[in-house]
Amino acid sequence: FSPMLRMSFIVFSSRGTTVMKLTENRQVLPMAFIQKYPSSLISSSEEAIRRGLDILQYEVPGGDTFMHEGFKRANEQIYHETYGGVRTASVIIALTDGELQDVQFYYAEQEANRARSFGAIVYCVGVKDFNETQLSTIADSIDHVFPVTGGFYALRGTIDSILKKSCIEILAAEPSSVCAGESFQVVVRGNGFYHARNIDQVLCSFKLNDSLTINEKPTFVHDTYLLCPAPVIEDAGQVVFLQVSMNNGLTFISSSVSITSTQC
Repeated sequence: FSPMLRMSFIVFSSRGTTVMKLTENRQVLPMAFIQKYPSSLISSSEEAIRRGLDILQYEVPGGDTFMHEGFKRANEQIYHETYGGVRTASVIIALTDGELQDVQFYYAEQEANRARSFGAIVYCVGVKDFNETQLSTIADSIDHVFPVTGGFYALRGTIDSILKKSCIEILAAEPSSVCAGESFQVVVRGNGFYHARNIDQVLCSFKLNDSLTINEKPTFVHDTYLLCPAPVIEDAGQVVFLQVSMNNGLTFISSSVSITSTQC
């Protein structure tokens, strides 16, 4: 996982309970430090994730299906981060094994829409006794729903496809070095760019410095790459970091991928 990945675990029945609050960013350590202190590979965030997973193992599915209560706990954390100045993209994966009553469905849809207003992408996993029409309304689209008809034991075989479809990442930029003062286009390579609710809202973002970020609409969008016009980098030796927005600039997927300008 990326060191910038943060996770939270929430369970719901008649109420929502946050099993693990949103973890902190994991620090990327120098290789020499890791070789000298191998135990440093395990960060406090990773330990928190493992503890959270241990707790989840003992959760017994049952009770009411108040999905909106789970969404509320997620939205509280997303709101806190977003309006605290962190505009990082969020993904909610909501899992349920029951059909929602009309009032439960109404409130779940309302809370899912609230999550989207904060820039979150919403996926739903339906296990055994679920209503796929309900889940496709709560999720961003029918393509954001994972049906698991074989019950909870069949979940293991679905995890890879859930990760593949829900993961959005930036892996590389071509070119990674350009001439200062010259115009150019960049190919942003990664995964999951089709996962936007509307691909017309996909943006390439170029962070020139702490106070200047320029957003550009890609001329071509593919699931594994974007073709984007790039701003002219005037000064040699400048490093520009790439981000991608899936919701017209509401939130951004950060990366350590950069473009460096040189004197040609």
